[in-house]
Amino acid sequence: MRPSTLLGIVLSLKENLIHTVRGNLTLDVTLVNLLVGTYIFKPLIIGDSFAIKLPGNIRIFINDMATLSINIPDHYLLKEYMRHPDYIPSEGWLVLDVGAYVGIYSLWASRLVGDGLVLAFEPNPIAYRWLISNIKLNNVTNVKALPYALGDEITRRKLYIAGRNIEASSLIMDHVVNNPAGRYSIAGEFMVPIITLDYIIDKSIEVIDNSISHIDLVKIDVEGYEMKVLRGAKNTLQKGLIDKFVIEVHIDQVNAKELVKYLMDNGYILDRVVNGGIKDIIYMKLKR
Repeated sequence: MRPSTLLGIVLSLKENLIHTVRGNLTLDVTLVNLLVGTYIFKPLIIGDSFAIKLPGNIRIFINDMATLSINIPDHYLLKEYMRHPDYIPSEGWLVLDVGAYVGIYSLWASRLVGDGLVLAFEPNPIAYRWLISNIKLNNVTNVKALPYALGDEITRRKLYIAGRNIEASSLIMDHVVNNPAGRYSIAGEFMVPIITLDYIIDKSIEVIDNSISHIDLVKIDVEGYEMKVLRGAKNTLQKGLIDKFVIEVHIDQVNAKELVKYLMDNGYILDRVVNGGIKDIIYMKLKR
């Protein structure tokens, strides 16, 4: 092993231990990061034979390296969806996780809503498989996974799978191959179903076996498809059925100011913007 590689592992271990002591990570995450850093144990860890424990007594399978190096830190260290106290899910809430990936946010929210419900939308068949596995692994009954993308029409479209980081897969090819976080190759393509949020509300009994008359929080992370999701919720927004949005805006594809204006025109006020360089996190709530 090169000295520079060993130094990197030591520094990473130190940083992870600090976060573990602070309660932002678990010892499981720290040890797994150490093991995959040596590469010897990587084949044993990536897959469904090994699950790690996250804060809040949540367990997940590590489906790929990006989950470990990007998604877990984004949620637990950067706290992308926790930057405003009013947007932390509470007991009894109905939360929509639009772009659930493997379920890190959905499972976190499930611990907070109690008797409430989390609807997890994930159209990527590869990620959806891991989402289902992680829900079963945690024995949760208040998360319902749905294999759909949300957009502005009911149709089917091609989903482009990003190489090296399937979480960056998108309905927009340009967002994959010219992604500002790293230009990814197209590892595969799937035709996936797209429905609208208005349809979900109108047909909620058919889709989720429950009637929806109010949504407490919608979290959106759809890799450049954010405006499509909102335009497909036109009737729902006009009726004031959604209290709050926390939206990851991928600024290579979506103009954050236009998105904010669109929601303001529908009765929402801006609570906070977290600038992340290649993406903004927008917090907006319905003006009462």
